[in-house]
Amino acid sequence: MKKLVLIIACIMMLTGCEADMTELGNRAIIQAAAIDFNGKYQVSALLFSGGGSGGDTIDASQENVIKVSGEGETLSEAIDNISLIDGKKLYMAETKLLILGGGFEKVSAADALETLYFDMRCSLNMPVCCAESAEFLTDLQFTEGITSAEKPLALIENAHRMGVSPKTTLLDLLADSAGGRASLLPRLAPVRNGRGMTSSEDGKTAVLNGSRYMKSGMLSGYYNGEETAALMLMTGKSDKIMLSYLHNDTEQTCEAYSVRVVPEGKNWRVSAKFRTRNGGSLPESEQRSALSALTELISKTA
Repeated sequence: MKKLVLIIACIMMLTGCEADMTELGNRAIIQAAAIDFNGKYQVSALLFSGGGSGGDTIDASQENVIKVSGEGETLSEAIDNISLIDGKKLYMAETKLLILGGGFEKVSAADALETLYFDMRCSLNMPVCCAESAEFLTDLQFTEGITSAEKPLALIENAHRMGVSPKTTLLDLLADSAGGRASLLPRLAPVRNGRGMTSSEDGKTAVLNGSRYMKSGMLSGYYNGEETAALMLMTGKSDKIMLSYLHNDTEQTCEAYSVRVVPEGKNWRVSAKFRTRNGGSLPESEQRSALSALTELISKTA
């Protein structure tokens, strides 16, 4: 009897796996999603397409990644409209990047974020960033990476490893919202640099351009790269920064590491170690100048 139960359980498991595989084959796999709000939710998404000239190989340069879009009174309606356009049900469990764009300065994105998690099954580890217009990121055809979603994600991850920009996930946003805290999001902006990062003839691409805070689902404030690095130190998300300072009327640069920033009333107590850009020791007189510049940066940002 036990053997029979075991055999039936195995058959059910195998049948379930086959059903899941078939269902997955009928879904559109979203790699990156951009959400703007202008009275209605506007969703732009990059998804895999088997119809490109690259065959089964996913290659953005071979047009195996296509852009689709949808609009609706709610995020769910906008996503449903995307599904109608593509003819497949969207699959967002593997979405690599979410971009929140215009409109969320005045309208909370909290409901949209919950929809993405509870209804669309987006991963809690999905990175989230912001942009003035989220859709522009889905129009760029990056020449690096196998999909157009990978380059902006790489920008965010590299900057986070350097301690100069946050890497914020869907879990961070939901947890901070539940706790009444603000979240710091990396901000991407369009630029023309002509360095071949995209296949666009005008050289239009995207770069990290500081950060913004989100609280209660709404975006607020703009912080440049230097201010963002300072905020990372103040919130304990980083302990290092590349620092510019004046010494003997000459501008110098060094790395401040093991940085500790502690609030003292309305002021901040700052301590750090310093080294040259190539890892050498910094003269004591220059360390004083560097610490003064670091303290001023923290105070100014606060």
